[in-house]
Amino acid sequence: MNNRIPDGVSRVLVVEGNEDRYFFCKWLEYLGRHEEIYFAVCGGKDNIATELVNILNDDNFTNIDQVGIICDNDFPATRTKASFEEILEALDKANNEVKNSGPPRQLPRPEQPRQPIGLKPAVSILLLPDDDEDGMLEDLVLKAIGRNNIMDCVDEYFQCLGAAGLATREARESRSRLSVYVSGKILAEEYATNDDSRRWFLTQAVDMKWWEEEDMWENPAFNDAKAFLRQLLAA
Repeated sequence: MNNRIPDGVSRVLVVEGNEDRYFFCKWLEYLGRHEEIYFAVCGGKDNIATELVNILNDDNFTNIDQVGIICDNDFPATRTKASFEEILEALDKANNEVKNSGPPRQLPRPEQPRQPIGLKPAVSILLLPDDDEDGMLEDLVLKAIGRNNIMDCVDEYFQCLGAAGLATREARESRSRLSVYVSGKILAEEYATNDDSRRWFLTQAVDMKWWEEEDMWENPAFNDAKAFLRQLLAA
């Protein structure tokens, strides 16, 4: 057995990478609830089952009320099956591999994304940017940003790259677009002389002045993800 989940923590959030962990940790800080959740970073979908086994074998597993799993709804070209199906297979694999003494430990299988199932723990799955939309966390953030003068320039930049014969990979373009957008924000005079001038990526964008000024955490594009987090935090 092991003891990675801190004593007194009853909610676990499984995420693919450290950028996801940072983003959702900052969101939970905004909600004033970040200390209530243990983040399990699995390093990609292929490692979800291993991380779930670690959770099942944790000494404090019996204290867990909620397990949330957040994953990118990857582009078809980068996957062999639907992301939701991959997560369900990881749950099955973990349930079959777990070895513990005492009462059996299992994680229930949700039937649909964002619909928790089971009790102590309940399990729920969030796909990004949406249940029915291919992409990743950066696509959700770009949706929240929407259309503005900087995004128009971002579009022209990528059109120029295409005209120059530089093909963009679908799975990389969203990250690149967001990075270019943030670089445009850095040019603004009020951000040029402080720490914001050194921020370029998603994990840094959420710490920038414009993110707070534009009240990004309350953007309607985040409503489904926000509801998922609130359900995870529910008593």
